Amino acid sequence: MKGGFSFRDGRFDRNPKILKNSSSMTSLYVHIPFCQKKCFYCSFVVTIGQDDRINAYLDGLDGEAKRYQNTELRTIYVGGGTPTHMGLGQLKKLFSILKQNFRFRSDCEWTLEANPEGLDLDKAKLLKDYGVNRVSLGVQSLNDRYLKYLGRTHDSHQAIKAFENLRQAGFTNINLDLMYSFPGQTSEEIKEDVAVLVGLGSEHLSLYTLTIEDESRFYARRLELEDGAVQAQQYSLVVSLLKQTAFRQYEISNFARPGFQSRHNLNYWQGGEYIGLGVGAHSHLSGERSWNVSRFQEYLSLTRQHKRPVAGKERLGHEDRFMELFLVGLRMNEGLRLKDLGRKLGCALPSFQRSIVDQMIEQGLLAQEEDHLKATDTGRLVLDEIAARLI
Repeated sequence: MKGGFSFRDGRFDRNPKILKNSSSMTSLYVHIPFCQKKCFYCSFVVTIGQDDRINAYLDGLDGEAKRYQNTELRTIYVGGGTPTHMGLGQLKKLFSILKQNFRFRSDCEWTLEANPEGLDLDKAKLLKDYGVNRVSLGVQSLNDRYLKYLGRTHDSHQAIKAFENLRQAGFTNINLDLMYSFPGQTSEEIKEDVAVLVGLGSEHLSLYTLTIEDESRFYARRLELEDGAVQAQQYSLVVSLLKQTAFRQYEISNFARPGFQSRHNLNYWQGGEYIGLGVGAHSHLSGERSWNVSRFQEYLSLTRQHKRPVAGKERLGHEDRFMELFLVGLRMNEGLRLKDLGRKLGCALPSFQRSIVDQMIEQGLLAQEEDHLKATDTGRLVLDEIAARLI
């Protein structure tokens, strides 16, 4: 799960079976690791300078996808990496793989991540023609100085042009990423960035606090961020600015115009099932989680031998699953219903944790209306602390 405050082997079946209960409308995530350059803050599974292996990688995705033939999808999310780093022919190959192996609901939400520097009008039109109906554009900022600081390969002009290309191609559901809390960033700079980004008129906005991840170049440089109090103030500033717009917050780091919430992310947050294809991708099916190998060469080697690229799997107990969904539910503006969660998993919040929740209600960190529990505005600023106290 990205954004907001940092809360963190056999062979392919020759005759692959349809997933049990495939009509339950699983979600699909497809990881495309290719990038032109790795941004300084990035810790995702990406690969640079491997463009000659894109087709081999797509063959690996096809092999994985065959295990789930005829599964009905309610949402698809193609992320990375930079999916739009691929050429038109490679994108067509990817889309053909998905359409040959899965069934799409008529109302399927199909999101693809894009970076401004790789999104010309021809590519935008191709996405639309093949059925992609939602694009998440990695703008991050419209301040050229901060884009350079982050190691991005686009500037503000390219970002605006890419957005215009998407509109011209017919996209009516676009998410823009906004990152903030760069060292030394002023309130005025944040206000200006928010104003310009909102002015583009997208349907969705995802908010990211700059964090230092272990595998990033910023981590190697020992970059120091603003302290937690400053980050909390900046987060509150952005939220207050967005409240004055047509956007409505529905999760701690996600804002949408009415009717444009990300259904793919909602499925994650509500404990739904999903298939993950590609290097480093995760799946959650029938109560079991599994994750693929995270090394690109190993993924290619395994899939070339028709072996599953699974690195590990686990099955959480009901109590652990309850607490996980409980904490994720607190990220949502609407919170969660304890009875519904208990009914779903056949367990309840233990008494000692219930007493901690009661204390946090008295402290104004949580609020409860009948059986509906949610974090207050103050509680949203200390969700890490809330989670630590409960687990």
